[in-house]
Amino acid sequence: MADTNPAADAALKKEDPVALAQSATAEELERLKAAEAIIEARFQRTRRSSRFTVASQVLVGWVALAGFFVNAYQSFNNRQQQQHQSEMDQSRWTREFERAQQADKYRAFFETSVLATDSSNPDKRLVGYALLEEFVDDATYNSKATLMLEESLAQVLRSNTKDGIDEAHQNAVTAILTALSQTKDCHALQQAALSIDKVAKRHAQVEDVVESSEVFKVYVRALVGRAAQVCPTLKEFRLVRRPLRDTLMKIPSLAGLKGNVPAASANTRIAELLRDQCIDEMSVSGATECGDIFHHYLTLCQKGPDTTVAAEIKGAKDELPGCDVIRNAVATVANTVPRPAAADAGSQ
Repeated sequence: MADTNPAADAALKKEDPVALAQSATAEELERLKAAEAIIEARFQRTRRSSRFTVASQVLVGWVALAGFFVNAYQSFNNRQQQQHQSEMDQSRWTREFERAQQADKYRAFFETSVLATDSSNPDKRLVGYALLEEFVDDATYNSKATLMLEESLAQVLRSNTKDGIDEAHQNAVTAILTALSQTKDCHALQQAALSIDKVAKRHAQVEDVVESSEVFKVYVRALVGRAAQVCPTLKEFRLVRRPLRDTLMKIPSLAGLKGNVPAASANTRIAELLRDQCIDEMSVSGATECGDIFHHYLTLCQKGPDTTVAAEIKGAKDELPGCDVIRNAVATVANTVPRPAAADAGSQ
């Protein structure tokens, strides 16, 4: 190896070109220039490689970030699709359930109709009448069940060939009218009350006062009593009672009246019939709705004198005698109806 040139080395360290030119030979300068070129070329190559590496790393980072967002969107989209599919499945199953429920109810109504129209078995008919109560309280089947019960009532009356009404026919009439009254819709009760015309037609044909009177009493207990419970206003209550009142005014013998019966007297007599039947029930049974009927009837009476209600209902004063009948009945029941034996035993 050639000896180094201290003077040239010192000039290089000081980066003094004049001293370097004076101390180094031409050959040494050429070698030094070549070495500098090699070092510069290596530096540039290393620099380019570093840029490529940084760019590659940046690109990889961006690709990874893009992949993260793609995965997040895909997950979100999958969740949305799953939720939508779940909602569609739930909606489909709900529709299927409702369809099956409607089919079951239709089948039950058909089977109940078969029972209620069984001409060979009176006991099955009574069961059918009782089961129709559920359909009377169903808005979808109310009109169908009401029509069936009204026709059944007409058939029961036609089949009663004796004077008056025997126990079997009495039970059938009571079951039918009880079923007709089993609705919470006051308007439906108004429609049911119109079936009193079948009793009027039957009375005109056979003129059996005893039969017609007994059926009329059941109408009063079932429909007027139910109207007192479910009708929110006195006006609606009067609409339910009106067919019965008008029938009584035309056929006073239905309630033991004679001559020309004004509307106020007919209303009062209907209240008396309701009172009498309820007092009989309460004297022998603890499972009766008569207490509730009296309470709601008096609530409607309290609305009667109100100026707004009186203005809406022409002739609302006609209700006052009937309200007095029910008010006195409540006091009578409190003083005369004995307590049930179970209550007496529990108090000892």
